[in-house]
Amino acid sequence: MSLHNNDKRSKKLLFLMIIALVLLNAGLIYQLVTKNNKLQSTQVEMVDVSQQLTDLKVIEDELRVNLELKSGQNAKLDSIIELRNQEIQTQVNEIKNILAKGKLTKAELAKAKQRLSDFENQVDQLKNEIETLSQQNQYLRDENYVMQKQLEEEKKINKTIKTENSELVKKVEVGSRIFLKSIDVNPLHEALIGGFKTTSKLAKLDKLEITCTLANNDLAEEGEKTLYFQIISPNKSTLHSDNTSSGTFKFDGGDRMYTIKKVVNFQNKNESVQFSIPKIEGMTEGTYTVHVYSDSNKMESTTFTLR
Repeated sequence: MSLHNNDKRSKKLLFLMIIALVLLNAGLIYQLVTKNNKLQSTQVEMVDVSQQLTDLKVIEDELRVNLELKSGQNAKLDSIIELRNQEIQTQVNEIKNILAKGKLTKAELAKAKQRLSDFENQVDQLKNEIETLSQQNQYLRDENYVMQKQLEEEKKINKTIKTENSELVKKVEVGSRIFLKSIDVNPLHEALIGGFKTTSKLAKLDKLEITCTLANNDLAEEGEKTLYFQIISPNKSTLHSDNTSSGTFKFDGGDRMYTIKKVVNFQNKNESVQFSIPKIEGMTEGTYTVHVYSDSNKMESTTFTLR
């Protein structure tokens, strides 16, 4: 009875061992199949990324050419280009690191393609931004050019106006000057009877009588006017005598000697001036010239001759 029970127990134990071995073998086979499937799946997912590297290179080259074309327009634009270019190069290096393996899984490739797409969008935005800044810069340059031309034209106009005003001032100055209507110089000698008579002989000369009449000029300012009489001798020197209050006056940027000066109250009524100059020591025979000046212009000239 005991032997029979032992046999039954041994058979049962053997049966359980057989079942355990079957299950163990089944598990090993399942694991082997699963690993094999994963390996095959991994091998299938590994793909080539050379096209993505080419695309990256094309985008990078296009951007470099575009930035080179837009550089050098002004310092502000160049600084923006430099900064954004550094940011772009950082993106390029990150994508290159992803693609550096040569082959990627589908998940890795999808991530790389997304980064590449994002990079391409950033490049397009940068090119648009640079183009806008370039157009704005060109507009400012055009505007500055137009303003510069307008300024040059205004300077020309102002110069023309100043020239015209200067010429007008000169014309007004000329128009407002006083002039002589007539001038007459008479050499006189004292006659025994009847006072002074005209003479042409130096030996008989006692004095010179000068008579002049001012011309009317509505543009001339009324008031006292100083007239300078310059008598030029035949030897081209100015007659000068302390007895006639001779001196110098300013004219045409220099000093000129006068023989005598007279002050006239100009009232625009053809005022006449008459005065005499005693014979001056050193006078010689020949033709004398008399010039009359005001403060700003030569008014008139005449001549007389002594023998």
